[in-house]
Amino acid sequence: MAPSLGQMRLGTAVVPAYAHMRLGTAVAPGTARVGTASSGEGGGTSPLDAKLQPSPEEQCLEAEAKVHLALEQSAEALVKGDTSGALERAKEAGKRERAVCKLRERFGLLEQINSDLTYAVAVNLAQAYHAAQLYSEALNSFTQIVRSKQFPQAHLLRINMGNIYFEQHKYPAAIKMYRMALDQVPLTSRSVRSKILRNIGIAFMRVGQYQDAMQSMNGVLDAEPDPQAAFNLVLCTYALGDKEMMKQAFAKLVEVVPSDDLEEADSNESASPSLLNDELRQEVRSRRAKMHSYVLTAGRLIAPVIERSGAVAGFDWCMEALTGAQHSGLASEVALAKAAWFLNHQAFGDAVSVLKEFEKKEHKLKARAATNLAFLYSLEGDSASAERYADLAVGTDKYSAQALVNKGIVAAKAGNLMEARSHFMDAVSLEADCAEAIYNLGLVSKAVGNLEDALTAFKRMNSTLADDTSAMFQIAAVYDMMGDPHGALEWFERLNLRVPQDPGVLARLGAIHARLGDEAEALRCYQDAHRMFPANMDVISWLGAFHVKNEMYETAVPFFELAGQVQPQEVKWHLMVASCFRRTGNQQQALTKYKQIHGSHPLNTECLRYLVHICNELGLRDEEAEYAARMRKAERQQVNARDSQSRESLEEYSQAAARQGRSVTSDLLLESVPDRPEEPAFQVPTSKAKKAQLVAKRYEDEWGTGELGEDLLPQ
Repeated sequence: MAPSLGQMRLGTAVVPAYAHMRLGTAVAPGTARVGTASSGEGGGTSPLDAKLQPSPEEQCLEAEAKVHLALEQSAEALVKGDTSGALERAKEAGKRERAVCKLRERFGLLEQINSDLTYAVAVNLAQAYHAAQLYSEALNSFTQIVRSKQFPQAHLLRINMGNIYFEQHKYPAAIKMYRMALDQVPLTSRSVRSKILRNIGIAFMRVGQYQDAMQSMNGVLDAEPDPQAAFNLVLCTYALGDKEMMKQAFAKLVEVVPSDDLEEADSNESASPSLLNDELRQEVRSRRAKMHSYVLTAGRLIAPVIERSGAVAGFDWCMEALTGAQHSGLASEVALAKAAWFLNHQAFGDAVSVLKEFEKKEHKLKARAATNLAFLYSLEGDSASAERYADLAVGTDKYSAQALVNKGIVAAKAGNLMEARSHFMDAVSLEADCAEAIYNLGLVSKAVGNLEDALTAFKRMNSTLADDTSAMFQIAAVYDMMGDPHGALEWFERLNLRVPQDPGVLARLGAIHARLGDEAEALRCYQDAHRMFPANMDVISWLGAFHVKNEMYETAVPFFELAGQVQPQEVKWHLMVASCFRRTGNQQQALTKYKQIHGSHPLNTECLRYLVHICNELGLRDEEAEYAARMRKAERQQVNARDSQSRESLEEYSQAAARQGRSVTSDLLLESVPDRPEEPAFQVPTSKAKKAQLVAKRYEDEWGTGELGEDLLPQ
């Protein structure tokens, strides 16, 4: 009779006959004769030449081995995150397991069917469906397993079903499944019951039933100390707004967090690094850090609201509770959170007083406080104090990237850009993903003219924080400075997709399109920028000049009028408005505008010249003579003012030269050589035909004068 299932060990239940043979002993070398086996000599067939037929048990075990192989491959793919591969191998394992069952049924070995293997294959398939987010298929698979009487241990799978409902945001169904699983877990399994209760409480929190959630979390804490359940209890009390319950929940959270005995053990075992960095100790450290994060988050959350007198008293209460529970390190962390709260509410003096208390504490806290103080004094413009605390932070903890960043900022503000660049590079070498150090390194490299390094830093920043718009803008700006308009255009367009309503980005896009000769796209970008921010003078001047260049004077008038409102003391915008009226043939309106300009700027000879010209065209002889006399008087005053200024400058120069013992005449001869005239900062792009037309009409319409046309367009 075959052995029962519970007594079998895989691979040892059936031992083939050839397993007892030793290789090389069936036929001694040099003794066999060719053709002996086929001739039938010796009275029978050799065992090696006879084909061994596997027994039914061997065939079933071989088929089961293939099921195990597919099952292990599916589990490995699931661990690696290959959900599609895991699902495919899980289905293959299911097919092979069913084939094994049919094979045993055919051989009459039903009593040897491996029900544990069937259960493992079914659960693995359901988990593969769950990992692939095929929730309905996963629920169907788990339901079939749970309802099968063949698997009495499957009641815990209702937890998996509850997790699936939770991921689908079907919280009532998840709570139902968790409770059904809880009813079937014995009271002796405290850990499992606590985890199920915690899941029930979290589901109640998601639906806003905080009282029921509190009952579940209290049930967990009554069974065993659970920091996560205590933290969730604090969140529930905060949502309900009960100050006393918040204090009680925070006290429970502080009680369940163990003391910092591991740090003392670390200091005692400093001579054996292998003991300090073993995997078990690293796991303990990570768990302790997670528990500390619960306490600090809860303290920062409830401190501003638990006391009627205000947030300061709330922070003080949290610090006292932590100090009384032998958590002095956490109390200091809450004190730093108190200083951060002062900073957020712009109470800089209180923040400085709190941070200065850390100067007498341990090195790590002292370095962090000094870093914050350096940051504060840097914002306030107190360079001496900022430098002092930055040096203190670096001296206390030379491996702090934040301290080095503050040290670099202090050096950059003092004008020592190369020193600042060195500090930022040291910070990046210590902490490769320190965004502040990388960004500031790019800014300093850009300031010193090292555009390649700046571009590398900003691209590294962009790869670290892909959604950061500051890095994208700097990349585009650096490309523009390097003379690569196409690269700048690409990155400004990317930035425009992130911030489609930013007028500065739209204006830069318009300027680049204008340089590349695409005036239609430049016009669209400038119009969008003007719609978002109408007071940008570069955009206003470009739009006005563009319409003037295309002889759309009536369209240009509103832009020049707006420019005159933004810069009321700048006379050229008012002159442009009047010139547009004159170009459209509206001489009377132009005359009125010129008179207004003359009233506010009586010594402007350009305005008087236009007044004389228009009065001549309109036949206003008396006014023409009057404005002509005013123009001559204004010109004389300007000449006299220039002469007086020249004499004063010459006298000052002579006195300075006399004090230095130099010859005034030779200096004047050298300085009288005219330099090459500078090109105007802004120029209106015109074609050759347009230039010829402007030259022909210069004296006729007096439009394109140098005083009025050079500063219209941004670079």
